[in-house]
Amino acid sequence: MKRVFLLAAASVALAAIPQNAKAGTLAPYLADWCVNVNGDINTACNGAGNGSAAINVSAFDKTLEPAADITTGLPMNGLGAVVITLGPGSNQYAAVYMDYDLNWFNEGAFLDFGVPSVASPGGGITFELDDPGYSNIFSDFSVGVLQDTNTVGSGVNTPPTTCCDVAWALRLDLNVPISATVTFSVSGTAPASGFYLTQSNLSDGTSIYLSAAVQQQPVIPNVPEPSTLGLLVSGGLLLTWKRFRPAR
Repeated sequence: MKRVFLLAAASVALAAIPQNAKAGTLAPYLADWCVNVNGDINTACNGAGNGSAAINVSAFDKTLEPAADITTGLPMNGLGAVVITLGPGSNQYAAVYMDYDLNWFNEGAFLDFGVPSVASPGGGITFELDDPGYSNIFSDFSVGVLQDTNTVGSGVNTPPTTCCDVAWALRLDLNVPISATVTFSVSGTAPASGFYLTQSNLSDGTSIYLSAAVQQQPVIPNVPEPSTLGLLVSGGLLLTWKRFRPAR
């Protein structure tokens, strides 16, 4: 989704940044983001929507580069979480797409790499890690078909070759009996368990992580009510016992 003119603008902006703004490690920054729920990419998407009750992005930092103050290099993007609420239905899905650039003010968008925690997660989880300018990652995300592929797994920092500009997409497929909450979290701390994606910077070693969690409302089994005949029989037995019990 990242546009070519944005890449060119990033190069111009880097040339104009004062040295004091380049001095520290400044990461991460966000170039693009989008949410896809059952094919809807308009409710919460960079430039197209800011969320709803069902797609809550209030805890997700939507600040885009180069919105930071060019003198101080701040604010950096605060990462965060996207929370999606699904109603009952089979064959539903929720997915996110994000294009972060680590250490952007120091080096631009081209010195990152990405890895999944496992190559093929399964269990209704699919992902992609690709360069947004030279791949179909956003198109795949838009139609809800991710490939479990990674084309940016080993960054190269040898001039004139620099790699990579990393974007990631993560999708969960669900059957929802009653309701479910899906939370996609982007953090600077690696999850303790479960499947997740990692994006790291070749220069300073900065890493961020994308993971997902699902909470399903439990289905409470129906307890059969006693049949009318059973109630009548029970009542009749009780009356018989009362009528014929020995007098005291």
